Amino acid sequence: MENALSHLFHASIITIILYVIMKFILNQTVSMSLNRSILIGALALIYMILFGHGMPTHLKKI
Repeated sequence: MENALSHLFHASIITIILYVIMKFILNQTVSMSLNRSILIGALALIYMILFGHGMPTHLKKI
């Protein structure tokens, strides 16, 4: 069973990877890449809490 801590860990990894891609590959400014990667990471965390790691077939019971 997946728990919220593993979702938070995975969202943090996604955020860090996106920041590195935006900063060094896409050459965005620090503030722009930081804000965008945190926003996408937060959306990923919300998605994983609601649906888990799979496709959204039904809401998970909290």
